[in-house]
Amino acid sequence: MKDNLDEIVFSNRNKAYGAYALRNEYSSQLTKALFVGVAFFASLSVIPLVVSAFQDKTVAPTEDFGPYEITAIEEPIDVSKPIPASTVPVKVKTVESTSYTPVREVKKNKPLPTDDDKKGAALSSETSAGEETKLTVAPPAIKVGPPTVAPPIAPPAKIEDPNIVIDGAKVDVAADFKGGINAFREKVAQNFDTESVDRTGMVSGVITFVVEKDGSISNLKVTGASSEFNSEAERTVKAIKTKWTPAQLKGKTVRSSFRMPISMKIE
Repeated sequence: MKDNLDEIVFSNRNKAYGAYALRNEYSSQLTKALFVGVAFFASLSVIPLVVSAFQDKTVAPTEDFGPYEITAIEEPIDVSKPIPASTVPVKVKTVESTSYTPVREVKKNKPLPTDDDKKGAALSSETSAGEETKLTVAPPAIKVGPPTVAPPIAPPAKIEDPNIVIDGAKVDVAADFKGGINAFREKVAQNFDTESVDRTGMVSGVITFVVEKDGSISNLKVTGASSEFNSEAERTVKAIKTKWTPAQLKGKTVRSSFRMPISMKIE
């Protein structure tokens, strides 16, 4: 179709002209150019693969210097204590200051310091020999006295609980009832109601309580075989309003325990 179109276009014209030849060869030239381009780009992509295939991929072996052995080196550590620097100033050469203070009575004049005395010397209250210095004023002298010793620290005093109950047998002066223990027994016997105990014969128990610092009693308890006897004995002791004389320990009034057996024959 294309050839027919070219023949129609170039009919009655000079076909030897270059345009006719170009149009006839255009398709073949385009095809050739396409194949040449594809081949060129294909070769560019294949060349790296070919080059890598021919390269020597042998990896040089690494050198092994092992096995390794680590040995600890023990070096002596210098633990000597540092020597503190001396706080006593170095004795330097001094020259007496030539300043004067007017006084009523003129004392014997001292010779004035010479130029040699002033050379490398610091001003002071007197002229003395020593190392030459660049100081203007001599440093003050430090008096070194005997070391001071701190007084020993006494351990803190043990604080005793003021409410602790001391055993009646361990106090210096035991608690006492007015008139003595026998007077206390008589009051218990006089106020005891035997009719409240539903049994006969000898009945016994132990009365215990704490004598407070003010002479009153607390923590009253009666133990025995008969609960009725125990209750009546407790009631009887509580009914006694006479105060006790509290116990003494190291000159101080303390709380103390009291224990008294009690026995009664009930008929």
